[in-house]
Amino acid sequence: MKIGFIFPSSDYLHDPFKGHPHTHFQILTVLDEYFGDKVCLSLIDLRGLDRKFAIYHIPECDVYLQSVYTLDSAEQFSLVDAIKIRFPKAIHIAGGPHATEFQEECLKTFDSLIIGEGEELVIKAINDCMALRLKSVYQQDKAVDINKYHFPLRKYLMKSSVARKGLMNLKNTREFDELLSTTVIFSRGCPYKCHFCHMPNTKEFGMGIRYRKPELIEEEIEYLKSNYSIQGINLLDEIGIPLKENKAFSHLESIGRTGITWRGQCRVDGITPDIAKKAKESGCIAMGLGVESVSQRALDIINKNITLTRARETIALLKKNDIEVRIYLIMGLPGEPEDITERTWAFIEESQPDLVFLSLFTARPGTEVYNKHKKFGIKYINTTWENTMHMYGRYEHEIPNLTFEYEVQTPWGKSRDKETIVKEYVELQSKLREEGYNY
Repeated sequence: MKIGFIFPSSDYLHDPFKGHPHTHFQILTVLDEYFGDKVCLSLIDLRGLDRKFAIYHIPECDVYLQSVYTLDSAEQFSLVDAIKIRFPKAIHIAGGPHATEFQEECLKTFDSLIIGEGEELVIKAINDCMALRLKSVYQQDKAVDINKYHFPLRKYLMKSSVARKGLMNLKNTREFDELLSTTVIFSRGCPYKCHFCHMPNTKEFGMGIRYRKPELIEEEIEYLKSNYSIQGINLLDEIGIPLKENKAFSHLESIGRTGITWRGQCRVDGITPDIAKKAKESGCIAMGLGVESVSQRALDIINKNITLTRARETIALLKKNDIEVRIYLIMGLPGEPEDITERTWAFIEESQPDLVFLSLFTARPGTEVYNKHKKFGIKYINTTWENTMHMYGRYEHEIPNLTFEYEVQTPWGKSRDKETIVKEYVELQSKLREEGYNY
């Protein structure tokens, strides 16, 4: 049986090759280990291709898999339609957050859906395909033990796509720019319930946060070093360091034993003086922090469960240990005061992060904000999802559009209108670049 896992073009990204198809690596590795020579597996990587010509790069398969994300959903639906014309006997199976949230819509395009984490369900679905009894929906009913499975192999991509330079670059030194690097994920899930994030809606499938065992982390890094000459890794985990200190130490020590250089991201309340010191010793050169807003009211409304005081302390703590600090901020969150731009700049000047990455707020499917938008003072949400990715600076004269609008009067008082939010977002982006806080 020929099985192809399609990775869409992601053409809204400035450089889609900076990330990797980790879900695809994982599922293909699981299928390879379980079915062996009963299947012929391929990763159909469409990154870097013009969408209208993508169909000419898709080989004939018996089964096509897709992990559907909201931003890619329109492209992925059109790919299935095109494949059905060329290879009408093929079966199409989808998973991912968009398939979970919009099952009825997705079943109009796909033959079967996998709802939840895919390792065990995809095996069932492929077995049923072979037996000609494929179900329309496969839904997870128990937690997946991520340590049960082999780490995801990268053999499904060319080496030049797995390893690259420029992933470890820092603001104030060129020392790490030339390191051959890749991205990794050592955990799954998140224990928090931020109202702008899709993860809480999938907790019934995700079962909280789980980390790979230290010995498996070490084994994967050594595999990347020996097979791809990797010198640096970028951790894509939502929370890159376990929140309990004893687990954080063993996690960091396993990375440190490999001698690898790394960067990642973590919670602002997940760093202690000892963890910061241990992270530096393990090879950490940069850490991203999801501060999200400098308005405590906005942070409380979106249920971020952090304080600005702790954010300042963590920035200082990381900088003290010579770890570059990158903070992520969102403009347009519910509860923002009228002087949010001035407050944001004051926070930046006071705390002095090395880099600041600013984005516009979007209400994504599956989030608390999307499901209960009236509760957050939102009048309407535009569901043309491909317009919800704002890449400031990708185009010379890009002016993004806010994809929702607040009521004039909201539960927290008078709102800021969408034109003002976008205008101040663009102005703040320009100032960040001029003052050296952004590339």
